[in-house]
Amino acid sequence: MTMNPGIAAKLAATADHVRPGTCPGCNAEVLLARAGRVAALDVVADPTPVDVTAEILARLAGRLTWYLVTSPLGQQRIVWRHPIHAGPGPPPHPVIADHECPPHPVQERLL
Repeated sequence: MTMNPGIAAKLAATADHVRPGTCPGCNAEVLLARAGRVAALDVVADPTPVDVTAEILARLAGRLTWYLVTSPLGQQRIVWRHPIHAGPGPPPHPVIADHECPPHPVQERLL
């Protein structure tokens, strides 16, 4: 039995596995997922893992950070990284941050 393509697309859009995409604001490559199972959040994150300093700066800017968890079968999921998880030693999974579009250049004013 095959599933209706429309239903399959809706299920895929609500799944917590990672889907590549592009940001509609700046056309940057992003990772999309619905993180969480009960009160899920739609996540749009940068695909490049961040280091400790970049994570701190992202948190100070109000952005959430996430674990990019890869299963033994290669399926990737985005899981919320609580500030308590940031402890000594390397994190168990790559850390990524919410996407933020770069600022648009401001044109100079004419005198």
